Amino acid sequence: MRYFSGTVSHQLDGKNRIRIPAKFRTDLGNEFYFMAGAQGSIYVFPKEALEERLEALKSIKSSDPVKMQAKRKIQSSVEKVNEDEQGRTLLSSFLREHAHIQKDIVTIGMGDYLEIWSKERFDAYSAEMNYDDAYALVDF
Repeated sequence: MRYFSGTVSHQLDGKNRIRIPAKFRTDLGNEFYFMAGAQGSIYVFPKEALEERLEALKSIKSSDPVKMQAKRKIQSSVEKVNEDEQGRTLLSSFLREHAHIQKDIVTIGMGDYLEIWSKERFDAYSAEMNYDDAYALVDF
């Protein structure tokens, strides 16, 4: 089983491409996906982890308009990642805007997936909670 942890700071290049940090890249496998994430992040899922997450959406009935709206929002944001020969991938304008990414980014391991954040947003979000509060919240 893959397990992603840690934090890596890096940058978007001048052509809006990123390279998944080496410490995470191998465990993503040959097929992985970007998806608009919560709190203004971008999720990065290996194929198998994404399939597990999307499985829950299959049970949503078309007669439930609120859940169908959520399903559409989630499903429509999934983008298969295509890397060039140098391991770079274009970060779409949709995802850059969603995450407010200009140049500096942070990629963090979240267990079975990664999150990509603009450095500015991640720093602000991280400042809202200290480690003592975090450990208390999750009963670690």
